[in-house]
Order: sequence, then C-alpha cells, then structure tokens
Amino acid sequence: MQTKTLLVAFLAAATASAASIPIYPRANATAATTDFGSCSPAMDFQFGRPGRKATEGTFLPTDPTVAAGQGDALNPNIITNAICNNLINDCGLTKDSPGEVACLAAKATIAALGTKDATTAAAWNAALGV
Repeated sequence: MQTKTLLVAFLAAATASAASIPIYPRANATAATTDFGSCSPAMDFQFGRPGRKATEGTFLPTDPTVAAGQGDALNPNIITNAICNNLINDCGLTKDSPGEVACLAAKATIAALGTKDATTAAAWNAALGV
C-alpha cells in the first residue's frame, strides 16, 4: 500500500511539474481545454451488469460510440486501452494530439494505481476532466 501511495504522490508531483510546459497537457486537463474528438473518454464502474453477478463490479466506457463493440471488463486497463484506441479510431481524435497524450497519461496512471473499484473510474475521469 505504501508503494501505491508513493507512486501516486510521485505521479502528482510529475504532473504538477509538467503543468508549466504548454505543449504537454496536464493529466487533469478539463474537457474544455482538451479535445477528445466527438466522444467523451469517461468510464463507469457498476456492480451487477447484465451477465454478471450482483457482487461483480465492472468497468465500461460511458460514451455509446466508444463503448460500441466493447463489453464490460473486470480489469480497468482493458477499458482504458479501448477508450484511448476508440478516441482515435471512431471519434476523430488525431494521433499524438493533446487529447491522445492526455488519454495515454491517464491510462498509465490507472495502470500504476492497480485498483479495480469505483475509485479507479473516479481517478480516470478526474485525470481527464470528465
């Protein structure tokens, strides 16, 4: 647990340092300042989705275009990967754009957290300002 706390603190410090460099978006950039194409990168966590036990919590993109063809997942990293890919493939986001850079930074943050609960979806959404 101390390792996760230290890693989160390190990532927060790195993000704060990067805030002074205008060509790189901050991990907590708001939707108003970061273009994600025609879609929202938001993620949802819920228990008991169709086909799951009432005690099974899963992740799913909230935007219908991003979620198209994507089932819910127990592992948030599957969904963060799908969101970043679909923003490029289906939502008009361009490769290496500030939106993609922000998405990939948030994806790395979620992978480092290692959590698989509602706090994970909240951290994702906060990191992207959605």
